[in-house]
Amino acid sequence: MHVLMVAESFPSPAHPYRSTFIGEQVKRLLDHVDRITVLSPTTYVPPFVKISRVARQATLPARYELVKDRCEVLFPRYLKAPGDMCLWWTTAQWRRLVSKTVRQLIETRSVSLIHANKGGLSSWSAIQAARQYGIPCVVTYQGTEVHTDLVNQQKEWKLSRDSFQFADLNILVSRSLERILKACVQPQGRCEVMLRGVDLKMFFPPKAEDVRRPIILFVGRVTEAKGIFDLLEAWRGVVTRCEDAELWIVGPNHKDARFLRVIESCGQGKSIKVLGPLPLCKVADLMRQAQALCLPSHGEGTPNCIMEAMACGLPVIATEVGGIPDVVESNRTGMLVQKGDSQGLADALVSLLQDSDRRADMSEAAYAFARAHFDARKTAERLVGLYRELVIASRGAANNPSRSGTRI
Repeated sequence: MHVLMVAESFPSPAHPYRSTFIGEQVKRLLDHVDRITVLSPTTYVPPFVKISRVARQATLPARYELVKDRCEVLFPRYLKAPGDMCLWWTTAQWRRLVSKTVRQLIETRSVSLIHANKGGLSSWSAIQAARQYGIPCVVTYQGTEVHTDLVNQQKEWKLSRDSFQFADLNILVSRSLERILKACVQPQGRCEVMLRGVDLKMFFPPKAEDVRRPIILFVGRVTEAKGIFDLLEAWRGVVTRCEDAELWIVGPNHKDARFLRVIESCGQGKSIKVLGPLPLCKVADLMRQAQALCLPSHGEGTPNCIMEAMACGLPVIATEVGGIPDVVESNRTGMLVQKGDSQGLADALVSLLQDSDRRADMSEAAYAFARAHFDARKTAERLVGLYRELVIASRGAANNPSRSGTRI
């Protein structure tokens, strides 16, 4: 089986922390399929552009091998229209690149199916190419494209909606995504709610003799959408009641000017450690040292960091948004607060830091839940089983002219 994986972002040798969870999923899928080609179209950046966030894209290679002879990653360039005003132009560029890639691949080897890893540009382009070449298409919805774009009818929301209607298989990382999408349109294909899961050989609890320190861990992109500024506001109230508490912040965008100003102005800089992006093995080590993970996001699918934390037996304090309530049971495996409620967040953090018996109970419950539901290897096996069902059904339809697919 040869899978074409379409992703808006993917790790590269120079930037290993871009969409790490997709890279990890591809590696696990390679235990069950013959070959995966990853296509991640990238905006063309002129040499004179110096803006760091944009300039990083210019350093991406045209291609590289993730796994020799079994997984090649492609970063073709395209011209993106400014902003979202000319979305039709950007969509046309993506469709051209996905179609061109499929055409080139089938000249040397067959492509069994296409799997787009986000709703929007990538999913709609993948569906168009799949219909053009008569192969099945799978779409995974991660969260933001539904909770933010679709709900607020902004950016690529129509592409996400239409992709959900026409994909052969829709994979949703939380029940809340399924409810929102089905309220917009009824899918013609199959729907499955499937957590990505985590590597339980990397994420596991500390040894019994290891003592956790009064550390609150934040893992995620340092942006307002992830609730980092709500956390910093809450932290003022935490350190006045828990003087030895520390806040460790892990994730990209850690040099953001506003973020650094807020840390300086809050007067609690000595209790805050900014670590930037780290390899997953380092994140796992930190999770075995901390007493709780805090993720006060404004919108989510089912965050990987929460599943990783629970696999390490780490209680989670998070907001009641997206798919988080599907995996965090308040007052059992963690605590849930309302989005933007800095005072409620501070109270939850303090109550957990000051109650060792409660932390121990939550830690045990979180680990048990993770062992039962978050094994990424089992998820990969299940996903490949669905791949095979689609491929077999597609071949059967191709051999039976009376069975024609829906035209879009």
